[in-house]
Amino acid sequence: MAYTITLTDNTIFATIADGTINTASSMVLVGKNYAGYGAFLDENFIHLLENGSNTTAPTAPLTGQLWWDKANGLMKVYNGTRFKVISAATASSTAPTSNVQGDLWYDTVNAQLKVYTGTAWLLVGPQFTAGTGITGAIVDTITDNTSVSHVVIKLYVQDAVVAIVSKDAAFTPQAALTGFATVRPGITMSTGIGSVIPLFQGTASNAETLDNIDSTGFLLKDVAQTTSGTFGVLNNTGLTVGANSDFRVGVTGTTATISNQTSNGNIAFSVNIAGTPTTVMNISGTTGIVSGTNGITANYADVAERFAADEVLAAGTVVELGGSQEITKVTDELSESVFGVISTRAAYLMNAVAGNDETHPPVAMTGRVPVNTIGVVHKGDRLVSAGNGLARAAQPGEATAFNVIGRSLENKLSTEQGTVEAIVKIN
Repeated sequence: MAYTITLTDNTIFATIADGTINTASSMVLVGKNYAGYGAFLDENFIHLLENGSNTTAPTAPLTGQLWWDKANGLMKVYNGTRFKVISAATASSTAPTSNVQGDLWYDTVNAQLKVYTGTAWLLVGPQFTAGTGITGAIVDTITDNTSVSHVVIKLYVQDAVVAIVSKDAAFTPQAALTGFATVRPGITMSTGIGSVIPLFQGTASNAETLDNIDSTGFLLKDVAQTTSGTFGVLNNTGLTVGANSDFRVGVTGTTATISNQTSNGNIAFSVNIAGTPTTVMNISGTTGIVSGTNGITANYADVAERFAADEVLAAGTVVELGGSQEITKVTDELSESVFGVISTRAAYLMNAVAGNDETHPPVAMTGRVPVNTIGVVHKGDRLVSAGNGLARAAQPGEATAFNVIGRSLENKLSTEQGTVEAIVKIN
């Protein structure tokens, strides 16, 4: 009667007829009444004891079968496809001896796992030792205050997290994380470990901001300001200079104030001449008087005052007292009511806040000013009114102390209406 051989999982491996043997595996299986079966049985037991010790793998191996790789000194197991090394693992305070490639050793002193390369022990991890505490880069997950998880890298030094690396937008950890109220994209340094604040040390070629201000928000001492825009101190206290805030520039509403904070209340504007400070102008805080140590100059050449006009008057127009307001355009020739000429650019303007150029044009009281004229005018001619807001050269016997506007400083040889530069005065 034939033998039916089954595996551990009840799968039929082979059926062996009487008086025969089966070599479908690395062991010889003997059928009933086979002569000399004892030798095969004995060999099978020996092969099992030595785990198939050989320099070559057993033929027709079964899944789970062991093989001692005699050539390499390794124990291997067949996984259904190939023989896989079974490495040894040892836990001890010192490195084990008589090792083979792939052996594992748990170093109990440093709490580290190591693998034998065939010549030396290679550290698997962790990188830190029991004596140094957790030190190195460790992957972790942080849940934020909206219950969203973020994968990060925590940088440890001796059990303390000194920085966190994240690729996500800034978030607030759900559970308080000492030193990290907010985790930002990139590298976020801890705000403090004990009394120490971790910082990036060394030099950098560039940075995005300084105190969250872009570099364009600063003025450079060695580069001229070439871009458009204004430089501002964005508070009403303004800009102060001096240990005691001696000089201040401030703004209140629409009023800009330059003030001396010292007890005398005066402002002195000075220049440095040959190393010696020289005051060139004073403004009194009590009387409002402006004075200059070396004189006060202007680029323009007349003294003017604002007067109310009954219409808009162009610069150079000859005016007289009268009309519905204080002044009006002169209408008659040789007018003895002539009052002056509308200023083009006043060097000094009195009654400046009375109105604007349309309602209160500046009348040149004295000085050099362009005058609208008609007819030929020679340098030195006395100017009198010609009507329609114009002046002309006085003819012999016409000029009086009451009708003269001023004297021309240049020639005008055309008879058409034009302009001459003249010295004017009020009679």
